Amino acid sequence: MSDLIERLARGLSNLTGLGRVTADTEETPATPTLQLALPGSVLRSDMPYLQEYGFASRPVPGSDAVMTFIGGDRSRGVVVATGDQRNRPKDLKPGEVCLYHPKTKSRIWLKEDGSIALIPANGKVTLEGSLTVTEDVTAKEVTASEISLTKHKHSGVRSGPDQSGPPQSS
Repeated sequence: MSDLIERLARGLSNLTGLGRVTADTEETPATPTLQLALPGSVLRSDMPYLQEYGFASRPVPGSDAVMTFIGGDRSRGVVVATGDQRNRPKDLKPGEVCLYHPKTKSRIWLKEDGSIALIPANGKVTLEGSLTVTEDVTAKEVTASEISLTKHKHSGVRSGPDQSGPPQSS
């Protein structure tokens, strides 16, 4: 009876584990795989890396990983979460959510006050498709079809009630 209890306890203690990513993610299989260093100098290759539906990431070597092992069998593991404590944002307030890029520090930040901050590291946001804005737009500069809103010139300007010609590039 004690043997059964010991086996059960060992199986339960082996259900989850922590590891560290040691190599680049293998992206060729349908489910990406990771190579991980586990406690006790154990190295595991080809560990499937499951991610939330609609989200994808590619952890770098040195990232932490949480694994679950089917039936407590350490040869049948699946990575269910990864993180990188070296580069995670540390300025979030309680309840805030942030999608961030560890290397560049770009982020989409859902803030405590309900606002959303897009903070690209290179200062550029690209939007493909139409944009509809139902409130005010504040901008330092607006350019449409290579014509600056603040620096464009008008042709045919006359004094009085006449209208100027269309805007021209500067």
